[in-house]
Amino acid sequence: MKTEVAQELSNQLSDILRQLDNSVRLVMENCKEEEFHSFREGIGKVMGVLVLDVMEPLYATNPEVKPADYT
Repeated sequence: MKTEVAQELSNQLSDILRQLDNSVRLVMENCKEEEFHSFREGIGKVMGVLVLDVMEPLYATNPEVKPADYT
């Protein structure tokens, strides 16, 4: 994959993670505790798949685009 494409994917995926994290915060602040826990569990699964199945392979084959703050 071209570095430019990998970089753009990395940027987009990082933005998606931030948006998902923000959605959890929104639900936490505005919904019942039970709704929050259920939502957070679902979003956690989505984030796990995104990180483990998409971002990790991307960074394994394109380490030059891995953000410095990515753990």
